[in-house]
Amino acid sequence: MVSKSHRDAALDAFLTHAPEHETLSRGSSLKFCLVAEGSADLYPRTGPTSEWDTAAGHCVAEQAGAEVYTLPEWAPLRYNQKAGLLNPGFIVIGEPAYGWRDKLQAA
Repeated sequence: MVSKSHRDAALDAFLTHAPEHETLSRGSSLKFCLVAEGSADLYPRTGPTSEWDTAAGHCVAEQAGAEVYTLPEWAPLRYNQKAGLLNPGFIVIGEPAYGWRDKLQAA
């Protein structure tokens, strides 16, 4: 899943490390929900978002078994832990056991 209106060079560079894939563009928190239901494997976000843009979708995805990490650190995405409300880059992974981190960093 990629942003419908915020695709950038950083995202394109990130995707060059992904295994063979198809990108689908959707708006807003729908991307989290599609990963949560298993219709999409992952959602990397390199452009700016605010905590209020992601909190509900993040909760839905995690309750479905997905994991959400910051990029490039791969630390759990947390809320209300910094001075501002902007999120760092992040990735939503629908099937953590697949080994996305290793696959994405291997290229």
